[in-house]
Amino acid sequence: MTSLWNSLHPSQIIGTPAVIKEIDCLTATVDEIRNVFANFLLPINVDRTRLSAFAGWFDVHFRGSMQNPVEQEVELTTAPSIDNSTHWGQQVFLLHPPLRVDVGDKLMMAFSMSRSRENHRLMDVNFTYELQLSSGKCFKPVARKYYIE
Repeated sequence: MTSLWNSLHPSQIIGTPAVIKEIDCLTATVDEIRNVFANFLLPINVDRTRLSAFAGWFDVHFRGSMQNPVEQEVELTTAPSIDNSTHWGQQVFLLHPPLRVDVGDKLMMAFSMSRSRENHRLMDVNFTYELQLSSGKCFKPVARKYYIE
């Protein structure tokens, strides 16, 4: 499946965002960012709804350097916004079929992203998720592979 570019409205976000990777652009090496792996928990914050996609975006914090720090940090965010959307938008990874979820449910997530072997300008993204209901019932993990073009 291919991910989609979209400009999401904040009301479409039904869970708590998670930071997958923090990168210091002043010190990062190519090897440190070549492959990204993360395990994290996504709590659902909306009652009786459907989870139909995962979404990704980035934030950049302009802090200057150790030798030349800024007086006031500036943040560029590409998160869903009503008033401050950017041309970057968000990447959306559709789920089919959607999952029925409720407030208190959680998704245990495993994420990986690496450059495509076929085209170095594209990214391969893998999600494995396990839905854990607030009742304690857990569903079998589901793995999905996506391509960012």
